[in-house]
Amino acid sequence: MDERLARQGERTLSGYIGDVASGAPAPGGGSVAGMVGAMAAALGSMVANMTIARKKDPAGVPSELTAAVTLLADATRRLIDLSAQDETAYRQYIVATRLPKESEADRSVRRAAQQDALLVAADVPLAVAELCRATLLTLTPVARLGTRHALADCSVGAWLSVAAAHAALINVRTNAAMMDSEHRSTGYVRRADEIEADLDAMKREVLATVAERNASAT
Repeated sequence: MDERLARQGERTLSGYIGDVASGAPAPGGGSVAGMVGAMAAALGSMVANMTIARKKDPAGVPSELTAAVTLLADATRRLIDLSAQDETAYRQYIVATRLPKESEADRSVRRAAQQDALLVAADVPLAVAELCRATLLTLTPVARLGTRHALADCSVGAWLSVAAAHAALINVRTNAAMMDSEHRSTGYVRRADEIEADLDAMKREVLATVAERNASAT
């Protein structure tokens, strides 16, 4: 994990975007979903940290807010890591597709390697989507307790979390569709459907909380 994080940390934002645009197949949509999710969580952290910094008495900081800081910081770190993992997963699948296929034994080894790689390629974006869902859940108390000066950032974070989750779930379903095991494929699709079913309602809760806070200030 540390090596992957270091590799992402060595890139500038413009360098990462340049890599995405370069024409190389990785980093691609799955990696980008992880990075967008990380930025969404980081926005939530920013609002929570700004709010805490404005408190003169640390004892007056709501426990929900301090918990949010911890949860969102962890989500940011893990999503950056998953962004790097997605690149690795794609490359592992490509390595598997390039294995020899001259004999029946070769083809069997190649097929097994492809299927193993597909499991990783589905697990990574599924984890991205789950963390984006967790970010959305955490953004609601941040929007309720955070400083009004940064409430718009909670809204932006909610939209980005939903976008990143939907993007990740595209990859989950794409990779699940290539699995030989119908049982495994169905399991991934079912979990993707469960996560997706929650996203819009959770986003609306964050946006409604922001709207209520803004209305009460007028």
